[in-house]
Amino acid sequence: MPYTLKTDEDEARARLRAFWAGSSLGRPALQVFARVDKPETPWTGPDWSAKERDLEPSWHAWATRAALGSVQYLAEAMPAFHVGWGSFLTTLAVAAGGDYVYHESAWILPIPDLYERPLPVFDSAHPMVTALDACFDAVVDAVGDAGFVTPPLMMDGLSTLSMFREPDILCLDMVDRPDTVRAWAAALNTLYIDLYEYYYQRLGAGASWCFFGPFAEGRSEGVQCDFAVNLSPAMYAEFVAPDLRRVTDYMDFSLYHHDGVCQLRFLDQLAALPKLSGIQWNPETTAGQPTDWLDTFRDIRRRGLVLMIGTDVAQAVAVTRAIGPDGLFFSLPTFDTEAEARAAIAAIEAAC
Repeated sequence: MPYTLKTDEDEARARLRAFWAGSSLGRPALQVFARVDKPETPWTGPDWSAKERDLEPSWHAWATRAALGSVQYLAEAMPAFHVGWGSFLTTLAVAAGGDYVYHESAWILPIPDLYERPLPVFDSAHPMVTALDACFDAVVDAVGDAGFVTPPLMMDGLSTLSMFREPDILCLDMVDRPDTVRAWAAALNTLYIDLYEYYYQRLGAGASWCFFGPFAEGRSEGVQCDFAVNLSPAMYAEFVAPDLRRVTDYMDFSLYHHDGVCQLRFLDQLAALPKLSGIQWNPETTAGQPTDWLDTFRDIRRRGLVLMIGTDVAQAVAVTRAIGPDGLFFSLPTFDTEAEARAAIAAIEAAC
């Protein structure tokens, strides 16, 4: 069934298929939103804290309805909706028996006796799962045929473990009790896959949204290991790569959330993953502009990996001119008007 909020959906799907295949239909795939004047719908419910509203279906239904029709979905932007709770960090942790607090963002709390607990397993009767079910039901009902609802975004198993143990302690654990670390990371990543599959089947959309980026016809995610900034390539190979392969083998499409340019030291290992689709470029704010990394982008593309970059129009034009449109997806800032958005699309197309 077509999405009522998306015009030119067939063309967008075709361009996105080409992107995921490492090609293009004449220009890079683009995520382009243009703001729409829409009356605000104020929240009239209880004055909940961020955590209190996290798993409240009525709040998610209101937030979704407030978002519907607030932007135009141009180029390859698709009307994707989600249950946004816990800063998109807490689903796996809470399903594994953890808790969190808010300090601007959500922060997973340490569990001092973690290794004395049994390894976590998926349980559809877990209180978080049943609460999240109700939230997803509310969002699906609010969206109707306007778009689709994507499975929950989740942090990876090892990074979640680093919050349970605290990062510096987990570094010591890797030396002192590596078998325990591997067992817990594997169990958490199995839980990750089981949670994703449960919601993918429950939602029945046959589509997903890869970490606020490209739409995919199937299972997709921005896979990651933010904790890896602490690791050498040898430790990455031992503690990260095996579970990362399991997750990418499970997904139909995946982009590695390249959190910091220091993770370029793992590029050889990432390129060796048979089903990893590509890289989501996510450098530090001090790393400069995308055009400062053109040789890196060429190297990523030579390895057969696609590339998602969040940037402005001028940078998108310059990168396209330098390396061509194939296997590129640009996520652009939201435009104030449709005219500005369409001018941006035309400028990038002219750069090819």
